[in-house]
Amino acid sequence: MATPHNYHIDTILPALRAGKHVLSEKAITMSSTQLAIAKEVAASNHLILAEAMTLYHMPLYEKLHDFAAERHLGDLKMIQASFGSFKEPDPTNRFFNPDLAGGALLDIGVYALAFVEEFLTAKPYITGTTMHRFSSGVDESSTITLRNANDELATVALTFRAKMPKRGIVAYENGYFTVDTYPRADSATFTDSEGHTETITAGDSTNAMNYEIADMQKMVAGELHNTSLAKTTDVMDIMTAARAQWDFRYPFEN
Repeated sequence: MATPHNYHIDTILPALRAGKHVLSEKAITMSSTQLAIAKEVAASNHLILAEAMTLYHMPLYEKLHDFAAERHLGDLKMIQASFGSFKEPDPTNRFFNPDLAGGALLDIGVYALAFVEEFLTAKPYITGTTMHRFSSGVDESSTITLRNANDELATVALTFRAKMPKRGIVAYENGYFTVDTYPRADSATFTDSEGHTETITAGDSTNAMNYEIADMQKMVAGELHNTSLAKTTDVMDIMTAARAQWDFRYPFEN
């Protein structure tokens, strides 16, 4: 499914009810409620439902998890993720049009939150968030701070009106990873507590969508468990909660 966010649920549900496995463009739905409905239909029909989130399929991330365990990096303490993309201030384009579910959160925030979700060891909740609206009413810029039951913290910064690096930092007791262009990253830098650095590589960023498709094929064949759906659910819960705290609803939402 590769349509604007607000049309996803209207294509996902008929496809599932027709017996089709579904790989949907991000953000998979508009809200946690919509996602719960889609998950129930998929489960009742024994079908695969997944979000086309490249980050969950890049080989680099498995290698980073292995590195953290093998090097005994200790407890995860903090994650930072930024994503800024300068968009021309046109309220009629999809980035800022409320009738097309515009706004930074659903378009680029989903990537930053997916990065956070990839490393946290328990489901997070929002401890604070603020948002600045574009003239059309959608979210132009925002920050979100998160915490989980294991006292792991995360901060996310998003904007559609300024260029910022797609950079993620994952800090453990004994060192941290820096991952640039994290949605399709094939390399990262590890810095230990004494400042020594090491480059870690895996996969190829140009094959990002191929990794998605390959994993989807394995899930359909029963060769791979659909672990990414739980991550997608956590991210959607955060985005739904953030919008609620912002008192932000789209015109077409009941």
